[in-house]
Amino acid sequence: MTNSKQPSELSDKPSAMFDLAESEGGNDSERILTQLCRKSFLRLWSQTNVFTDEGFKDGKGSTKELCDALVVFGDDIIVFSDKHVTFQTDNDVEVAWPRWYKRAIRDSCKQLHGAKSWLQRFPARAFQDPRCTRPLPVALPAGVSVRFHLVAVTRGTREAVLAHNSGEGLGSFYLSSDVEGDAHFGTPFVIGLPEPTKHFVHVFDEVSIALLLSELDTAADFLNYLKKREALLGRRGTHVTACGEEELVAAYLQNMNADGTEHVFFDVSPEEGIPDLITFGWGHFTALKEDPGYRRKKEADQISYEWDALIEKFLQYGDPSIHAQFAEQKADDSEQGLRLMAAETRFRRRQLAESFIGALQRTELGKRLARLVYRGVANETVYVFVVAAKKENESYDEYRRYRIGLLHAYVQTAKLKAPLGTSFVGLAFDNQHKDYPGGSEDLFVLTKPLWTESELAELEARRQELHLWGDAMEISRFRQDEFPQATQRVAIRRVLPEQLGAESFPLPRKVERTKTEWRRRKMQLDSKRRNRGKK
Repeated sequence: MTNSKQPSELSDKPSAMFDLAESEGGNDSERILTQLCRKSFLRLWSQTNVFTDEGFKDGKGSTKELCDALVVFGDDIIVFSDKHVTFQTDNDVEVAWPRWYKRAIRDSCKQLHGAKSWLQRFPARAFQDPRCTRPLPVALPAGVSVRFHLVAVTRGTREAVLAHNSGEGLGSFYLSSDVEGDAHFGTPFVIGLPEPTKHFVHVFDEVSIALLLSELDTAADFLNYLKKREALLGRRGTHVTACGEEELVAAYLQNMNADGTEHVFFDVSPEEGIPDLITFGWGHFTALKEDPGYRRKKEADQISYEWDALIEKFLQYGDPSIHAQFAEQKADDSEQGLRLMAAETRFRRRQLAESFIGALQRTELGKRLARLVYRGVANETVYVFVVAAKKENESYDEYRRYRIGLLHAYVQTAKLKAPLGTSFVGLAFDNQHKDYPGGSEDLFVLTKPLWTESELAELEARRQELHLWGDAMEISRFRQDEFPQATQRVAIRRVLPEQLGAESFPLPRKVERTKTEWRRRKMQLDSKRRNRGKK
């Protein structure tokens, strides 16, 4: 797959690989949700205003809007309902709240559960246009591995919540997991489990959804949060409260599990067990905003958005015609490669952007450079970045054919240097010391979990023949925490040969806890714990 903004001799206009949605939303509320979703999930995987052909046959009848937004990302499906209902501040809160709750939350839950049922029964009957002529650009998954996440987005209560809380907080709902069903009518601005006997529904007000899709603005980060949030709030036998979604988000960002590999709301040892009562009080969000490490994180993350921009380029300009000359890479294969790129967290995107931009900056005039990004983790996605120069006596199309062939060769032989990798994503770029306008990027994905000894031997012979991944390879390591320390301004450092062990790519060492990390972890929840013992 090629992203090209360079006039091509092969075709006057690149052919589009994906039929991307054009809807911006039917009202202001939906337009806000559309912008947030496209920023976090990108256009290929997020659709606004999805329709079904229920009641529509042979051009007669009317179609039906299924949901306000839909995200299809691998086996995960996020269904959004978005309702802006004005809160009647001229009425007593005991009257205004039940009316608002029925229209904004109860009706959203009904829509979301109906949409889930339809998508489970008729995954091929969801469309991105009211006439139901344009299928979704990415097919919906089916089977037992599909995970549904239902999200009710509500608007219209921020000022009322602030007034109710005497101006404290951001204006988001109070959370209490022991409030279930119709009990919500008597608990103004408190959200628990609206439909406790049905599939879990996340309820986010206008403050919460904007905060979440700002702090967790990748598909991986947002989905991880939804999964852990459902496990926390939906856990029977544990009462969870939070003074606002912002306090829950802050606790999540500030806490890691025992081995430092993923965020959690709190970390307890198996000996302690899960508490009966967990309370996230005021102060976590303020502490997060005042943490110097958090501010350094935001600064360090800026480069990661170059990774987002790279994905968007392929979505906008993707042209499969050139790659068809070298290997069959259908739209589904290209979607898989782009989804692997989009499945990276914000922290991982920071690392990848540092790597590919560093490769572009380091390549000398007239030279080529290949860079392998590999962590030594089983079944990981390995990235290959190739920068190649165009010769003076060749046309741009000849150069692109050569570069794509080179990219394929590097990707296919990368298994020799990244033995634990199962998916390999290759990206090729113009040498930045070029004397022509425009440019292009190429994408090639190879997924192969198992390799025979003869296949590996064949790869080695090809590697030697083409002089790829030679002995002059330099090795660098990424040395920066997600919340960087003041001494971690330089993220990537070269590793000298004498610093290496026996393996060319040793497994990463266990993360050492810095003083800043320990301080964050020691900021405990304001919880009263009646431990039930070891679970």
